[in-house]
Amino acid sequence: AQFRDYHTEKFSGQGDPRIVDEWIQGLEFIFEVMECPDRYRVVCAQLQLTGDARLWWNAYWSMRPGEKVGCTWDMFKELVHDKYYPSYYRAEMERQFLALQQGTRTVDEYEREFTRLAGFAPDLVRTEAQRAQRFIDGLYPAVRHNIVGHGTQTYARAVSIAQEVDASIRREAVRDRAQPSTPAQPFAAPPTLPAPQPAKEKKRKAKGAQTDRRTRQRQQPIPPCPTCGRLHRGEC
Repeated sequence: AQFRDYHTEKFSGQGDPRIVDEWIQGLEFIFEVMECPDRYRVVCAQLQLTGDARLWWNAYWSMRPGEKVGCTWDMFKELVHDKYYPSYYRAEMERQFLALQQGTRTVDEYEREFTRLAGFAPDLVRTEAQRAQRFIDGLYPAVRHNIVGHGTQTYARAVSIAQEVDASIRREAVRDRAQPSTPAQPFAAPPTLPAPQPAKEKKRKAKGAQTDRRTRQRQQPIPPCPTCGRLHRGEC
């Protein structure tokens, strides 16, 4: 009767595989509060199975008559995990945990995702130091460098420092965006060359015309002189 007073959730075996872990963790929390002995935990947990999960549970033990009485709480969790929390899914979640980076997230968002995925890779975060280092390694570089400068940290302290640094960086970025940018200098056109003076231009054209006339004259054949019969220009 005491267990039912907690109104624990039912489990049907449908939906996101992560629900399995959340459901079992919820049961374990209640069992700890109740100080429930191991031998009663399986009895209480199977009362929460419904739908497909209950059909599977009954079918499993119907093929193993007499063995159900020896089922421990650890065995129950293993059976449910193997059925509804497949190894390929856990491996994928572990891969995501190993690749997890803060990226554009806030530290709070990153920490929530870190905590969620860390449950899929318990061997990688068994100690406080391992958990803290994994968390620090995935932080945005500017945030991570500030934490490294503080020396060895506990996980809670690393999260606290990261939150402070991240908030400071974001406030500074907002201020920078709010400041008006320096106006661009007007474009200065290159100076133009002065136009040639009219007198000089006329003189240059006249000189060119004279040169052209002399050139044409030299190219034309010289006619014989009517007086002396020789080839020359001008009067004889």
